[in-house]
Amino acid sequence: MTTSLPWLQHTELRLFSLACAQQLHHAILLTGPVGIGKHILARQLAHQLLCHNPLPDGACGRCKSCTLGAAGHHPDLLTLQVGSSISVDQIREISHLMQNAPQQGGARVVVIPQAEKMTESAANALLKTLEEPGPHSYLLLYTAYAQQLMPTILSRCQRWDLPAQYDELTRQWLAQQSPDPLPDFLLEFCGGAPLKALELQSSGEALLLAAQLKALQAFLQSGEGLAPLQKQLEAQTELAALLYYTLRHWVGSQQLPPVEVFSRVARWCRDEQLILGQNKSLALTTLLLDRSEEHTSELQSRITIS
Repeated sequence: MTTSLPWLQHTELRLFSLACAQQLHHAILLTGPVGIGKHILARQLAHQLLCHNPLPDGACGRCKSCTLGAAGHHPDLLTLQVGSSISVDQIREISHLMQNAPQQGGARVVVIPQAEKMTESAANALLKTLEEPGPHSYLLLYTAYAQQLMPTILSRCQRWDLPAQYDELTRQWLAQQSPDPLPDFLLEFCGGAPLKALELQSSGEALLLAAQLKALQAFLQSGEGLAPLQKQLEAQTELAALLYYTLRHWVGSQQLPPVEVFSRVARWCRDEQLILGQNKSLALTTLLLDRSEEHTSELQSRITIS
């Protein structure tokens, strides 16, 4: 059956239809932002491919294969466990599964999450399997960073993009999932990724983000309150997204040149993981002060011109 996520259902039905007609490409690459539901779609498609009595809208949910899949013990389904990287040994495990006959007499399916984490040697090892997968064998890869995959991997997969969601139907779905009102900024802040927005809402992180956004915007306007703001932002795991969101709206409202602003923030976000200890605090302070001082300079310039 299809998921209850409205923005996935059209893509699901297209994939399920191809699977039922045995016309599905043997290597599927799902792409889209973190929190769009790629893992859910990959799981649903894997169960559909393994089902002994597949339906146009997904797996039957009743056959032995479906029962094994629901219990997480299907011998012909391998979902890689991904840490900091995907190693060549993990790819060899895929090759081993593909070389053996399916134990349930149907398909063999491998799901590769966060495919961009394959090392170069792992990606090269996967190429042979992508070229010669064997009958009734399927590889389902998904990633939020397709641009980081080797061109040879991309060329051997059929790509299905799951675009960011900003429509009213998605907002209504989100509102139905939470007893509390959804902050207006949240879906845009999450880059149109509803599941990420729901996670932040459910954990209470959305309220903290709303307060930090307000404090950051106030600082950019007045230049006051740097010390408490810096302390809040240093502990914020969503700091890059928070900076980008704030500057997008602030630049628009102040009519300042966006290219230079975003390049400065982009450089900081790029280097942020490499900056440690007091240097990290200093770098953030410098970025905030520079933006505040440039804003003050712009205002003074406008007053002088007027």
